Amino acid sequence: IGNAVGVRRTETSLIVWTGTEQAAAAAVAQAQRAAAADPANMPFAADHFYDAGDKGCGDGPLETIAGLVRKMPPGETLAIHATDPSVAVDLAAWTRMSGHQLVDQQGPYYLVRRK
Repeated sequence: IGNAVGVRRTETSLIVWTGTEQAAAAAVAQAQRAAAADPANMPFAADHFYDAGDKGCGDGPLETIAGLVRKMPPGETLAIHATDPSVAVDLAAWTRMSGHQLVDQQGPYYLVRRK
């Protein structure tokens, strides 16, 4: 693998890198994850935002989400960014069991309304 030099423009930044192709690819992937987790990139508006990143519900984000929702007034919404596919199933089950509403899901973005 040779050295690589590159430039990538995103909506919010200009990324310049040098080094191995693997390091360059990792830097681009990290920048893309950061851009995806930006609340401004959410496909819907919400009162609050939480980025679970790539953690599955077994790694703790469901407890954090529950704590955040408990602190919200009834009717307010929490937008969640979570890339682990298990979150789709676990979050839907949790909202049904807790009485909250999973309003929308678009890819790795979820919108939960407090009951």
